[in-house]
Amino acid sequence: MARGIDGTDIFRDDEDRATFLALFEKYSAIAGIRCYAWALMGNHYHFVIRTSDRPLASLMKPLNSRYAAYFNKKMGRRGYLFQDRFKSVATQDQLYLEEMIRYVHLNPVRAGVCKTIDSLDKYRWCGHAALLGVHENRFQDTATVLRRFGGSNTEARRKYRVFLQAGIVEQEDTFVNRIRSSSAGTNNRTEPGMWVIGDAEFVKQATAIDTERRLSIAQHAREGWDTERVCRRVGNRTARSIGDAGPGRTSGQRAGSVDK
Repeated sequence: MARGIDGTDIFRDDEDRATFLALFEKYSAIAGIRCYAWALMGNHYHFVIRTSDRPLASLMKPLNSRYAAYFNKKMGRRGYLFQDRFKSVATQDQLYLEEMIRYVHLNPVRAGVCKTIDSLDKYRWCGHAALLGVHENRFQDTATVLRRFGGSNTEARRKYRVFLQAGIVEQEDTFVNRIRSSSAGTNNRTEPGMWVIGDAEFVKQATAIDTERRLSIAQHAREGWDTERVCRRVGNRTARSIGDAGPGRTSGQRAGSVDK
């Protein structure tokens, strides 16, 4: 999930939403990520995804940065568009996936964008309609979700919709409170809102992986490695190999052109 800075609307019209989803489709495919549920709201968005062996940032960083560049150019604005990096909840899917999907897909109803479940059934900017077969999103894995509700698509869609409707009568913050209580003591001070929900072993493993990745990032920073230095090193090495192979050019000449 990610939110506009200071509550800024990050989607002003359908062109913005379509552009964002096109970017999500592109970068989720590159990162090997599968999407189960999603909702685009005015000033924030939610996705329920299954990650690959690549870090979640391999999707979120290019997605948010490319969309922010598009949005700023369109609106004639400068500066940050998103508040913080992004927030995430690591979930033990076999226990909580259905509830996570319901929570995300009911966002338009809770916000009053869709007045009823019937209107949500046709709403374009949420993954609910795709699960019902009303819309098709190439980036959304509907088959995996439907299998969790029934043996056939017809049965699964009926049970899924009943399950979704039952969520309306629950308190809006029930699931959020459950996430927070399940993650007691695991909050990451450098990324507020990063939670884990699942049994004790899952929470322990997810927290350990996150800690290891953050320690490696800190180590790289202490050694003076940042994005600019990595790009410069890769550029110079690539330039030398190209220069060596090309007729009439020395590796030094080619590298010099890249450094400029």
